[in-house]
Amino acid sequence: MMIIPILFIFVLLSILIAFAIGGNDETFATIYGAKTLTMKEVLILATIFAIMGAFFLGQAVSETVGKNILYIKITIPIVITILVSTAIWLIVASYFELPISTTHATIGAIIGIGLFLGGGAGVNWVVIVEMALWWILSPIIGFVVTYCTYKIIHKYIIKKLDGFQDFERTERIFAYVLLASICLTAFARAGNDCSNAVGIVVGVGDVDINLLLFITGLSLASGIVILGRGVIKNLSKITELHPSTAFSAEIPTAIILLIGTIRGIPLSGSHMLVASLVGLAKARNAPVKKGLWKIILIWLLTFPMAGVLAIIIYGPISLFL
Repeated sequence: MMIIPILFIFVLLSILIAFAIGGNDETFATIYGAKTLTMKEVLILATIFAIMGAFFLGQAVSETVGKNILYIKITIPIVITILVSTAIWLIVASYFELPISTTHATIGAIIGIGLFLGGGAGVNWVVIVEMALWWILSPIIGFVVTYCTYKIIHKYIIKKLDGFQDFERTERIFAYVLLASICLTAFARAGNDCSNAVGIVVGVGDVDINLLLFITGLSLASGIVILGRGVIKNLSKITELHPSTAFSAEIPTAIILLIGTIRGIPLSGSHMLVASLVGLAKARNAPVKKGLWKIILIWLLTFPMAGVLAIIIYGPISLFL
């Protein structure tokens, strides 16, 4: 049975991670960029779906992260190390208003610890390869589906509109469809992302996962409200958005995230959404925000940095616990 002080530390760290995840959540960037909702309305909806998604969809992915990746025994120092290293990297990225993959940060830290303590045999590479395939394919699918969806909508709907009023009426209809797809994305993403806050804790056992998921959902929502504005605004400027174009970018992200979350696969919503927005820009022959290279660079750095941070932090933590 886990002693109360240690359990309390785990909960606090999970809350910190969920808060940092919320601060880096750009799910509502497309609908904000399309000027369909104000920032206040975005934050209200984000709060609702963060709590609901974490509680109702979080268990499957949490168990994958906590029980299926490491072959070594998950100890208290390991849990604290992974949570702290993930939180540090998330907070750094959020400070610079750059969307990163929380999933990659968490899995990078887990792999770093697994290699450090158990060598190659410390990590379940079959699970890692399966996740990696999803990570590679999901942004490619997002790019292609967005590109094709935009072309179809533009050819068969937008080009056939007659005058500005017709265009405005059509965009209002797309605004409602976009809102529905965004809510679905937010619901699925909360269920997927909260696993990065509680998954490794689940691996230890002796934790009420439903209570922990609800608490992290609240913390996720708090992070979006307090820190999330910067990342949402930053990503909404990657390319010019209208409700119809934003829907083209949002629909593949919503579908892939929902399927992956139900199947218990940790995914990167950030990678999919950015790839979709780039696909949209290419389909429209529109310019892409100049700072895109910074986002890609921090993606590439996330895995090794999270792993190195975990290895560095583990030493001091293991001395005291």
